Amino acid sequence: MINKTFWDVDKKGSVKIIQSKLIEFISNSGFAKAETSNTTYVLVKESTNTVKEVADHAITDYVKTYLKKRNEPDVYEAFIKGSSGYISKQKLRFLNSVQILNDRDNNKTSWFHFSNLSWQVDEKSFSSRLRDDIEGKIWESKIIPHDCFLATNDDEGQFHKFCFNLSGQDEKRFLSLKTIIGYLLHRNQDPANAKAIIFVDENISFDGTANGGTGKSLLVSAIGKCRELVVMDGKNMKNKSWFKNQRINRTSDVVFYDDVGNDFSLETLYSMITTGIPIEKKYKDEEYIKPENAPKICISSNYIVNGTGGSTDIRRRCEFEVANHYNENYTPQDEFDCYFFIDWDMYEWNRFFHFMMHCVQMYLNHGLIQAKPINLKTNKLINVTSEEFVAFMDLGLVEFNTWISKKDVLTLFTKEYVQYNNLSSHQMTKWMKEYAKHSGLIYEDRKSGEKFDFYLKSIGKEAKDEEE
Repeated sequence: MINKTFWDVDKKGSVKIIQSKLIEFISNSGFAKAETSNTTYVLVKESTNTVKEVADHAITDYVKTYLKKRNEPDVYEAFIKGSSGYISKQKLRFLNSVQILNDRDNNKTSWFHFSNLSWQVDEKSFSSRLRDDIEGKIWESKIIPHDCFLATNDDEGQFHKFCFNLSGQDEKRFLSLKTIIGYLLHRNQDPANAKAIIFVDENISFDGTANGGTGKSLLVSAIGKCRELVVMDGKNMKNKSWFKNQRINRTSDVVFYDDVGNDFSLETLYSMITTGIPIEKKYKDEEYIKPENAPKICISSNYIVNGTGGSTDIRRRCEFEVANHYNENYTPQDEFDCYFFIDWDMYEWNRFFHFMMHCVQMYLNHGLIQAKPINLKTNKLINVTSEEFVAFMDLGLVEFNTWISKKDVLTLFTKEYVQYNNLSSHQMTKWMKEYAKHSGLIYEDRKSGEKFDFYLKSIGKEAKDEEE
């Protein structure tokens, strides 16, 4: 601690706190105010190479500890009597001002800070060094409370195998998943290419039941072992609440909307993905996180995640279908005979961290690879129509590139699926338009007298018609 007095004692033994010296003592001890806007600031405590955000009571505790260590009971008593005035918002404005720390990654590298070493990952390799050898400071919250040392072998860790299983044990899908993990771990945000990562089940039930336990939440929990993760309850989102983002901080790396319901729409997060995040906390001024400093967005769902459906929506999402390797009756614990993160020894943790750094390297090399859909296109179509309608269209009874009577198709469909006897022609038209959009076709219709026809034109057919 700094050996400095900020008080005087008169001839009668009365103690007087000198406020200017107290502020100087607090500043010299590493406390400062960091401006977050032209009108607001936060209190921080700087150490040799770390910074942490603190509340005013942390300053009070620091002074208390200092005085007790020096065995200054009279000074401590005087400090207690006037502490509400000494450590007040008005007085703390006289602390030294510093720039708010931004220790995010650049677009070429990524850092992982552990208890023993800091590791830098780039496209070709990852290397370690002592934190004292790193230029600049980092947020103290970024230090992962584990050691990470040089791997002595190439053994695949449990989490590596877990992710391979979530990829359906398919190497191409596994590479895609690794780049997705790498994207979430890379603390660099390009607002022009920001996306929401969406994990959905490969096999989705449309009967109203949710098939959980496939490993989606466990996958994102692993991100939280390396980065600052904010978990939101997807089923109880308060979209209209002023304080819906109050748990997000300027140091948050990933915001995870866990298990969103079938009524959730990605549209509610569009602005957060691309234009930054406004944060309102009770009794505090609103803050704004710029898009380049905003956390990544991740979503898990047992249902198709809805959106506006246009090109804007497509650009804002990256979906990955998680294989149903695991379920409620067969968990990772059953396969690996342990609980992830709880039962691991230092060697398993080390394999885990090296795999996560490898994922960042794959992302830096390949960018964000979107896996080819398995059931996603069909499931999206079912979500906006019905399973029976999709099955009906798969029968091939409706011809393409020719005019067809709407009435005839509706009659044929309701004859095959009698539960849709009350289906209107208008609803069938809407379903046909959705089918065309999801199948890369062009929908046209016409009216001739009392007869209504429609036409499903393939893109290739359109091009051929234009040539003719």
